[in-house]
Amino acid sequence: MMYLFLSIFFTVLVFVILKEFNRYQLDNLQAIVVSYFLAFAIGYFFSEVEISVPFLITKDWVFGAVAIAIIFIIVFNLMALTAQKGGLSVMTVANKMSVVIPIVAGIVLYNESIGIVKLIGIVFALLGVWFTSKKSGAEKFDKRLWYLPLLIFIGSGLADTLLNHMQTHYVPSHEFDIFSTSLFLFCGLIGVLVFSIRLFFGNTKISPKSWLGGLALGAPNYFSIYFFIKALSQKEYGTALIFSANNLLVVLLSVLLGLFLYKEKLSKLNYFGLGMSLIAIVFLSFAL
Repeated sequence: MMYLFLSIFFTVLVFVILKEFNRYQLDNLQAIVVSYFLAFAIGYFFSEVEISVPFLITKDWVFGAVAIAIIFIIVFNLMALTAQKGGLSVMTVANKMSVVIPIVAGIVLYNESIGIVKLIGIVFALLGVWFTSKKSGAEKFDKRLWYLPLLIFIGSGLADTLLNHMQTHYVPSHEFDIFSTSLFLFCGLIGVLVFSIRLFFGNTKISPKSWLGGLALGAPNYFSIYFFIKALSQKEYGTALIFSANNLLVVLLSVLLGLFLYKEKLSKLNYFGLGMSLIAIVFLSFAL
């Protein structure tokens, strides 16, 4: 479980850094692209083999890695658009509720056991994520843009499911490090392409301070994915438990940090969600 807890820690750290981007008015896309390349550099440094595009295209899992990278970029842009048009709560709920997709896939495709204790824990976890993420103003979301959170839900769930599928069937255990590192390389290359198009059409400008923000994000970004893939490799815990516990604890810690670090206010529904989340943690712990 150590890999899971480390993944949660670095994921929450990524969220905190992203929140700070708004304070310093950084360009999210530029900062994230830089973070991708720094994350790749970290993985390259620790790798025992020389990782390059010609080397990666020889791997059986390369097309899956590229597909995951493309989904990551698309979902990121959809999340940004949804946050602008409908608010952070709509985006957060759509993103976190996507845990349903890999959980169902793990049970249906991989025949993972689903006892009553685990089932209750998963249900409480989903309800906890919903009520914890729900903020006032979410109801004001323009119903004509209903497809945005739906695409985030499908995209995020598909990315997580594909990540688990590739790790289970195509990526040998001795290539986990290479696989996770390749994701950052492909994300960075795709991000450069998107940024170049935006720059060509005059929709953005080069922002050096955003690049500095990306350098701060790079290491946590790398280790959040690296340890999550390591956690998925521990099949004794099951996909359902890993995905539900990861999403649940990330939301819990993010809310608590917002409460004490950023003095954010919680509604009665948020506190109710936290309570349900704690119950879910107990049930999921007994399901081990």
